[in-house]
Amino acid sequence: MKKFWLHSLLKSYAIIMVVIIGCLGLILSYAEWQGKNQEAERISQRAASRLADEVDYYNRRSNQLAQSLVENQAKLEGVYKYFALSPADYASWRLSDSVPDYVQVSLHQNINDIYVENDFIKGIDIALNDYKTVFVSTRDARGGKQLPAEDYKPAATAFPVAVYDKTADQNIGTVYVTVDEAIFANVLDNVRGKLPLAVRLWSPYGKEMLHFGDGQSVREARWIRKETVYNYVIQVALPASYLMDSAISSTSLIIISGLILVLLLYLILQRIFLNYQRQVADIVETIQAIAQGENEKRIATATKEQELLLIAANTNTMLDSLDKNIRDIYRLELSQKDANMRALQAQINPHFMYNTLEFIRMYAVMQSQEELADIIYEFSSLLRNNISDEMQTTLEKELEFCRKYSYLCMVRHPKSVAYGFKMDQGLEGLQLPKFSLQPLVENYFAHGIDYRRQDNVISVKALKKDGAVQLLIEDNGRGMTAEKLAQIRQMLASRQQDDSEKRESRKSIGIINVHERLLLFFGDRYHIQIESQENQGVRYRIEIQDE
Repeated sequence: MKKFWLHSLLKSYAIIMVVIIGCLGLILSYAEWQGKNQEAERISQRAASRLADEVDYYNRRSNQLAQSLVENQAKLEGVYKYFALSPADYASWRLSDSVPDYVQVSLHQNINDIYVENDFIKGIDIALNDYKTVFVSTRDARGGKQLPAEDYKPAATAFPVAVYDKTADQNIGTVYVTVDEAIFANVLDNVRGKLPLAVRLWSPYGKEMLHFGDGQSVREARWIRKETVYNYVIQVALPASYLMDSAISSTSLIIISGLILVLLLYLILQRIFLNYQRQVADIVETIQAIAQGENEKRIATATKEQELLLIAANTNTMLDSLDKNIRDIYRLELSQKDANMRALQAQINPHFMYNTLEFIRMYAVMQSQEELADIIYEFSSLLRNNISDEMQTTLEKELEFCRKYSYLCMVRHPKSVAYGFKMDQGLEGLQLPKFSLQPLVENYFAHGIDYRRQDNVISVKALKKDGAVQLLIEDNGRGMTAEKLAQIRQMLASRQQDDSEKRESRKSIGIINVHERLLLFFGDRYHIQIESQENQGVRYRIEIQDE
């Protein structure tokens, strides 16, 4: 049965791992496909935009260069003379022309200047409406030649520019400026990187000017269309097979790697679990024997390893102490009953004490001992508050408790002790831990007061100031030495105490107790400062920021 369970566990593990790795592979592949698809979309959009900008730029430049050939009447006449005269007559006309030297009327020279100043120009062709020949030139043959108009075909990358006679305000022909397609290829290569993008450029007249990439491979792809300012159309696409092949290859790699890993883990775990199975079987059989009544039997620890050894040893220890624990539990139940009885008695005793104090107070009133009655009443109230189960109180109640405590201390020395309490309006309901201020007041009466003096005084103030509540406890008692003040400040600044600080904290338990309880209650909103000089009293400043 145990062997079958182990094999089932391993098989379940293998199946779960195969499913997990398969799902993970599909998820990763889908994520990668989506990422590549988005990247391809982004690059395609960027390629289309960049090419559109380049096409518009070179179209504008071609227009400017073409118009420069006929920008004035002298240059226009030079173009007409080139088409109307023979080469010899044209050369004679150029030599005899009376146009100023700074105006270049030679068509050949103007064409040559354009080639020299613009590296992207591959060819310039001129076709006039009134002539049956076309001037054709290239960068390698800048002098050009005339071809019959019926035999002329503009280059695929030529930008057609209509030129005008500005004087007559009429179209006189078309200049075809051929741009080097390597410029667009370089722009595309810089943008697309390694993506096999296909690009098509169409003129405003529906003529394909450029074509990069294999059109067959992107036939089923979605073309991104971008139209330029001058109505040129750019189409960019990425073959759908590229993304699919990438996704299939990455998915296959992930799944095959995962399956190999699962197989290796399965074989390793099967070998490891064989020894583990023997140890677990022995533990189970021993526990079953003990459950059937063999209370003296224990698990053999000599054949156990690592965590199974720990389980076996702890189980034996548990079995050894089981009887003792049962007896201890029985004794604890008896002790619990006695504790409950004592708790009931403790609940009765305070009520008896309060009733007795009230009886004494009423008796003092009846005997016209008003001051004694007040003292008993204050002490009774102090005692009742001291042993109540409340963990929190209001600032008003806390100050009242401190006042009663100060009153009882003053009664013992009425001529040498004075106290004062002040609270700004609106602070009565401020919640704070019980006994937050009383230990500081008690410190004065226990350690700081000098009964040989007649001017002992302590004051407690609760003030609103700058969005915070300030609690000021100030006296004119013995104060502290500089060393003790530094030790207390260090203990308040650090929650970790060394041995010397712990010994000192026993002497200052009231201050440390107040600090830790307020820090726990208010958190970072709470701050405390202590100022003192020897024989000049102590001043506590507690500040609680508003929420």
